Amino acid sequence: MGEKSPKQTRAGLDDLGVRKSRLLAAVAVGAGLPAAMAWGTGATPAMIGAVAAAGTVSAGAILLAGFRYLHGTLVQPLQLMATAMDDLRTRGRAPRLVEAGAPLLHPMLRRFNQACQSIEQREQLSQANLMSVEVAFDRVHSVLQSLREGVLVVDVNGRVVLANRSARQVVHADVGPIEGRPLVDLVEGDLQQAVRTGMERISAAEAEEIRSTDIANGKRIFDLNIVQVQSTRPDHDFGKVVVLVDVTKNHEVNKLKDDLLSSISHELRTPLTNMCSSSEILTTMDPSQEADWREFVGILATESHRLKDLVDDVMLYSQIETGRTEWRRDPTDVAALVTRSMAKARPACERAGLGLTVSADGRAIATIDGERIAEVLARVLDNAVKFTPRGGSVQVQVTAHDDLIEVAIADSGPGIAPEHRQRVFERFSQIGDVMTDKPKGAGLGLAICQRIVDAMGGTMWCEDSPLGGAQFRFVLPAATPAPTAA
Repeated sequence: MGEKSPKQTRAGLDDLGVRKSRLLAAVAVGAGLPAAMAWGTGATPAMIGAVAAAGTVSAGAILLAGFRYLHGTLVQPLQLMATAMDDLRTRGRAPRLVEAGAPLLHPMLRRFNQACQSIEQREQLSQANLMSVEVAFDRVHSVLQSLREGVLVVDVNGRVVLANRSARQVVHADVGPIEGRPLVDLVEGDLQQAVRTGMERISAAEAEEIRSTDIANGKRIFDLNIVQVQSTRPDHDFGKVVVLVDVTKNHEVNKLKDDLLSSISHELRTPLTNMCSSSEILTTMDPSQEADWREFVGILATESHRLKDLVDDVMLYSQIETGRTEWRRDPTDVAALVTRSMAKARPACERAGLGLTVSADGRAIATIDGERIAEVLARVLDNAVKFTPRGGSVQVQVTAHDDLIEVAIADSGPGIAPEHRQRVFERFSQIGDVMTDKPKGAGLGLAICQRIVDAMGGTMWCEDSPLGGAQFRFVLPAATPAPTAA
């Protein structure tokens, strides 16, 4: 290839936008100030030649000056652009470039700045959309976590993608993270088979939703609902949503109702039979049989009160067990409450020939439902009077500790064997030979007492009595003293 002519070189420089005059000026500077001055002052050719000869010595300086000029007009703007592109790639934004240097680069620098602005605007929009999605996800996640039902999302392979707090309590969450694990491996019993069958049926397009009820999983019972997640894109499976509803409490309540009906039907039979018999006999009597007439009227009155007490106990126990009881919480002087209860029980003790002693600590303050605790005292005292032989004694003691208030009711009766002390708190449970010496009542009194104490945050139990019989003891949390003013 031949060397380029000066005309071709000038054309190439013009294409790059490098001005010839500026390049020549840079060369003149590199050649030395005297040559420039000689050129401009009309010096003789001999003088100019002498200066030019001297300038050959500075040829390296001339080339260096030209290189610096080209570096400033071409290379440096391109380097700044490359740096800005790296910033744009790594940080998503870049500084704007000044349109300087060779004119040929100005349109390129302008388009680069415009591209940066467009990319940054799209990045801002993407960030805004992402933030909106995150907020929406947080809301949905919060709703899922607050649901009492267990909700799980599984992929097309049945592996857990998302699970709320209630669902984690159902599955084996104690073995580590459950995400990515097959759902059928996390449940057990009948629930495992129901989940497997339901997901297989949905995958086979047999149904879009599967519902099953009363499924056992360990000691709990669940209703199961599996739904296929619908996608707006054809042939795209987003997986399935599995909803687990714990219905164990419902079954317990239903069983309680069945037990109550069964026991009530038996307990009601005796007073109703006595009332029916007495009323039938009364219809055959004439006014002259006043003594007999009064006897049967008394039986009617006694059995009607017995029937009323039985119905009241059943209603109260049912309300407590099903959570429909309204409790009050007031600062109450337990010592004063016990003293009033003893005063009400004293006539019954005197009629039964029993001694009654009370020892109460005046500092016994608790935040409780005073009426309900008074009912506990009345029921336990009634049992003490009922089972203590004439000539015996009943003792009640109230003691205040640092954070507990203790109430103990002891009697000198036959006592309760250790193997029966927990059983007496079960519903419809009575100790003794029910065929010969069955106590009056439905066997709900102590069960009600224990549940009332439990609702107050306390504990109740039975133990040996220092008087030789049985002692029922319960503790209540003491009231927190109000802070004193500074």
